[in-house]
Amino acid sequence: MEEFVLNCIELYGPFAVFLLLMLSGIGIPLGEDFIVIPAGILVAGGHMNLELTALMAYLGVVCSDALWFTIISRYGSRLLEKRWLRRMVHPRRLLQAKHQLDKRGAWMIAFARFIPGSRSSAITVAAMLHMPFWKFAVASASCTLVTVPLQLGLGVFIAQGIGTKGTANLLLQIVGLIMLLIAFFVVGGLIRNHRKSKKGPPRAKAKWLRRFRLARRKPFKPVSTVGRSSPGATEQPR
Repeated sequence: MEEFVLNCIELYGPFAVFLLLMLSGIGIPLGEDFIVIPAGILVAGGHMNLELTALMAYLGVVCSDALWFTIISRYGSRLLEKRWLRRMVHPRRLLQAKHQLDKRGAWMIAFARFIPGSRSSAITVAAMLHMPFWKFAVASASCTLVTVPLQLGLGVFIAQGIGTKGTANLLLQIVGLIMLLIAFFVVGGLIRNHRKSKKGPPRAKAKWLRRFRLARRKPFKPVSTVGRSSPGATEQPR
């Protein structure tokens, strides 16, 4: 797969970077670093223009994230109507998660951009719990301004003999681990504060969750009696 990606980028240039990244927006497991780092290697080799490649990589990541967010917002939220999900996850927990997402959702998206393997999961949760699109887009676009140049730069360094692909992956994992530790301490601090206050975790309003229970109910439509005789009616003689 790695050779296939590299060949596609080498043959079709920066626009292949954009298209490959967009494929990840419809659920195909193509990691961002799996595409952008090889693009940086080809840029260093003089096969592609740096500015155009960086632009296509940036737009590819942002647009693929927005596409996946839109798909889950449109279809994934239907899971909240399923009885089996309500049995697995108590409505109180969903309302607590919704409250935290409304308050700190942008930070969740930002941290997930740097933690390997958490990008799709964070976007899925944010979309299912109906995070405002503008807030998601701002967080995603801002963090991508950091991740894309970082990955392109790693590709350039590899092409120049400074490190290897394994070194680049290790560096990304270290950054991800640091972000994960920060997130762990932040969440731990929130939990301690709630326990000290002797109050339950705050929740979103219940009306947000009630609408999913009513979404599948169709309104009653009375049957038209035009052209039909009532049960006790007698036919009028002509």
